[in-house]
Amino acid sequence: MPEYNLLPHAGISLLYVEDEAATREQVSRVLAARGYQLTVAENGEQGLDFFREQAPDIVLTDIMMPRLNGLEMARAMRAQSPEIQIACMTAFSDTSYLIEAIDIGINQFVLKPVEFNRLFTALDRCQETIKLRKHQGMLEAENLRAKKIEAISILAGGLAHDFNNLLQVILGYVSLARMNAEPGSKTESMLAVVEQSSESARELGARLLTFAKGVKTCMKPTPAGALIRESIHAELNATSKVTTSIDLPDDLPLAMLDADQIRRVVANLVINAGEAMPQGGSLYVSASRVTLSAGNALELTPGEYLHIIFKDTGAGIPPENLPKIFDPYFSTKEMGSHKGVGLGLALCYSIIKSHHGHIQAESEPGDGTRIHIYLPAYHSN
Repeated sequence: MPEYNLLPHAGISLLYVEDEAATREQVSRVLAARGYQLTVAENGEQGLDFFREQAPDIVLTDIMMPRLNGLEMARAMRAQSPEIQIACMTAFSDTSYLIEAIDIGINQFVLKPVEFNRLFTALDRCQETIKLRKHQGMLEAENLRAKKIEAISILAGGLAHDFNNLLQVILGYVSLARMNAEPGSKTESMLAVVEQSSESARELGARLLTFAKGVKTCMKPTPAGALIRESIHAELNATSKVTTSIDLPDDLPLAMLDADQIRRVVANLVINAGEAMPQGGSLYVSASRVTLSAGNALELTPGEYLHIIFKDTGAGIPPENLPKIFDPYFSTKEMGSHKGVGLGLALCYSIIKSHHGHIQAESEPGDGTRIHIYLPAYHSN
């Protein structure tokens, strides 16, 4: 039985501005039934105030209104947000309005009395433009992130080995010094701090090496479900306040993986989830097989993939931070803390990309975070 989307525009915010009460009530009811996140204003001044407060995706407005007409309101909106999609409804055919509307950059026109099919077509065109712009923005962000990862790769390839070799010498001499220090003395205590800090620095060197080119040393067909389950249990200890729910079917296809690197991805995601839920919460991990067609939105090669989801019940990620969480050295933690140095999710990004996969995040403040991972399925010839 086919599935029908009864709310095809759920998640799209729409500001509707109309001074005539009967029309406003009828159109509002229809738009709400189609799933728009609807805000309704009774005049242009109120509409402009709502626009400045809420920044909707689409504005639908009458032209002739008291206090501030629709075109004056639209001009002010366009000055604030040049890419906002604006559709005008009007019963007038005066060419002066049309010329002014073109000058403002009105995107769609709908004549009154309203024919709802034409209204839906106009709003669908607005929505399609929004989707294209968002997709273009995602591609630009992805290209910028790839350039940052490439810069880290060059740095890691040139410095990380020497960095780790120097640390090994430091750790060796610190260990010898501790052996010769008076047990329980201030000197022994200070050397212990140096040793601990040096171990943290060595871990940073290992992370940097993961960004370097040519790190895939052990790629082989692997049952991803078992690997992920094992990695989750290894990371969570008996004192953890996080409860887990794992849905990894036994019939998942194999994937060509470097097991150690995927363990590192899982460890980072579990740690991040735990830090997002300091008072406790739930982590739900699931996986399924999906088939991606040519021209898919993820820009992945067509074929069968494992779709893995890590979902937590934490505080969520602010919208302004969400596009940056996979960038190297982006972190909301103090950079000097022991919790991290802003490489964890960038490391996950680099590893998944090296496996010819994709990783992305979804989050709403107060509604947790969902990390989506796509890995190519392996099929023997």
